[in-house]
Amino acid sequence: MRRRRRSLPLSWLGLLLLVALGTQAWKEVQKQQRLPEIRTGKAAKVFEVMLGAQLLDDKNNDGDSFKIRYRGKVHELRLYFADCPEKRRHAYNAERLQEQGQYFGGLDEARTVALGQQAQTFTRQWLQGRPFTVYTKWQSVFDSGRHYAFVVFPDGEDLSAKLVREGLARIHTTGTTLPDGRSATAYVQHLRAIELEARAAGRGGWAR
Repeated sequence: MRRRRRSLPLSWLGLLLLVALGTQAWKEVQKQQRLPEIRTGKAAKVFEVMLGAQLLDDKNNDGDSFKIRYRGKVHELRLYFADCPEKRRHAYNAERLQEQGQYFGGLDEARTVALGQQAQTFTRQWLQGRPFTVYTKWQSVFDSGRHYAFVVFPDGEDLSAKLVREGLARIHTTGTTLPDGRSATAYVQHLRAIELEARAAGRGGWAR
């Protein structure tokens, strides 16, 4: 005579279902807490993406280097591709100021510093007034504690391009493949085209 298999009580079935649903929900929460990643090529490093970062007011912030707060931590970023003039003269940057002034057609030191201050204001206004997304590989800027990054706005353009477009930065310093997959060479060509427009319009350091 066959024995009938006992069926689980409905209360047990309900409990098992709740456990299964809870496990799946926890996995989804963990997935959402992980930072999104963007790969930029077959063997490229991965960009970490910071959503919702905020500019941190600091006396050392300038046009291309500034501090942000993200998830309770402070990070100091340095833009890829763009170099803004120094915002003040000190004992160690005279040669750099001269190079930056020469890039814009021979600006004297006072005008170069004024341009750096203009770039500082421009960057602060953009970062304080609009949401932005940071893309970084945590590539160090020498031993300064800073890391190279892209800062991209909702219109799709990054801060380096905006600075070049306004004649507030030279196309200089470290570059890399972009988060959208464009090569560094292709992006420099894009920046050169923007720079030609800025020069023709007499913007920023190209004003005469």
